[in-house]
Formats: sequence, C-alpha cells, structure tokens
Amino acid sequence: MQQIADAYRAATIKGAWYGPSLAELLAKTTPELATTPALPGGHTVASLLQHLLLWNERIRNTSETRPLPRWEPEKEWAEPPIPWDELLARWNRSRDLLEARLREFPNEDLAKQVPGRGYPYETMLQGIVQHVIYHSGQIAMILSTLHKRVGTRS
Repeated sequence: MQQIADAYRAATIKGAWYGPSLAELLAKTTPELATTPALPGGHTVASLLQHLLLWNERIRNTSETRPLPRWEPEKEWAEPPIPWDELLARWNRSRDLLEARLREFPNEDLAKQVPGRGYPYETMLQGIVQHVIYHSGQIAMILSTLHKRVGTRS
C-alpha cells in the first residue's frame, strides 16, 4: 500500500518520473490562467482541478456504509466553479487527507470489492494515481498552450 501512497505523492507533490507533478504545474498557474480555456469550450485548469478534488473526496469517503457514487459526467462538469484560491486550498487539504488514508489503508483490504463497484480497492486506489497523472497531462498541455499564446515560458 505504501507504493500506491508514494506514487500518489510523487504525482501530486514532487518526484513524478514523467515530468512535473500536479503541484509543480499549479505553482505556475495564475488565477487568470486557471480560468482560461486553451480552446473555446474546453476545460480549464480550474475545472480539471475541481474534478480531481471531487474524485479525491469520493474515494476518501468510500466505505462499507458509503458506496462510491456513480460517475455522472453531465452533473459533474456542471458543478458551479469554486474560486481559484479556495479551490487550491481545498485541493491541498483533500490531497493530504487522501494520502493519509492511502498510507493507513490495510493491505489485507486491498482485495475487497469497492462498495458500489465491481472491482477491488487496489484497482480503485491505483486508479486515483492514474487519474491524477492523466489530468495533470491535460493541465500541462493547457498551460503550455496558454503560455505560448501570451508569450511566456511554462
């Protein structure tokens, strides 16, 4: 379990093998950049971070008495935007709490089925790492496009 927690930390804080971690990308993000789509109608850095926050909280709160909610993209992407500074603060707190849950998660429970899903906790917990990496790549591309547009370096 510590390997999953370490991978989550690397992807979200520092030490990602593939490039900048999410925190390193967010450090380069101003409130204006965070809310500007790279393409008309596209996601923003803020909308992707809010999506990651939502899933962090869902996974952190999943238990025998609280099944993992169904994914409903039409509702998820329609959530009202959280102001950038508040979003960053909430993300950082959620990130810390999820990492702590990962570190405390009992190895013997990894093979148990996630309530509300047809797969084990190990799949879900590895998936949250992959989820952060996937959306961090999108955030990196958005920031690169926006920096090129305004003539700054990312």
